Amino acid sequence: MRISLGTMIVATMLAIASTPTLADQTMSQRLGDLLEQRADNYFEADFSYGNLELITLLGEVRAEDIRLSTRATELDKGLNEVLRAESIVVEGEWLGSTKNTLIVDAITAKDAQLTIAYWDKGKSNIHTLYDAAIKQTKLQRVSQPLIWQIKRAQLDNVVLNLFDQGQPILSVRLASLKLPEATADDTADTYIARLLWPVLEQVLSQAMAGDSDTVVDYGRLTQFIWREIR
Repeated sequence: MRISLGTMIVATMLAIASTPTLADQTMSQRLGDLLEQRADNYFEADFSYGNLELITLLGEVRAEDIRLSTRATELDKGLNEVLRAESIVVEGEWLGSTKNTLIVDAITAKDAQLTIAYWDKGKSNIHTLYDAAIKQTKLQRVSQPLIWQIKRAQLDNVVLNLFDQGQPILSVRLASLKLPEATADDTADTYIARLLWPVLEQVLSQAMAGDSDTVVDYGRLTQFIWREIR
């Protein structure tokens, strides 16, 4: 997910700037190791990759075979996997004029699967990651707050799954899914509302048009929407 992966990269790139690199370890390897550590220590999540490359001249991180999973005890292992993607490219200004500023211009993932799994009102795997990201931002020293922004994110050829209380609500393949801008001023509820409701409108439109790549349980979806908007 954009907010979780982007925030992990924000925090990690700042750490790399102040951490010596071992003689036998490249910057790309160091970034990969730190991303795994940050996911574990700060987000109570698991991050893995098959290959990762930091291209400093272009301000890019390129990675393959990405997996990002939460550890919510309310969800089984499959529903804890928020995002998986065959490839992902992150572009941005890793360090601004100060070491506590980072702007991510774009995140592009291809051949991806995004799973949003709720177990109660306002509680999901995405909420878990977002709340952890906001908590880490608040833990920054008041004199040096972490200022970050993710301007644009897009998932190409993505399968979107929505579950509630372990039951599937919908599954849809989208040629492209654009995610809303994210900043440190967002909350989990406000960001997810900007993400989820426009996507549901798009999915329902496709389903009613007879799209064979869209499967919707309308009864469960109605119950889910009614619970979340109250």
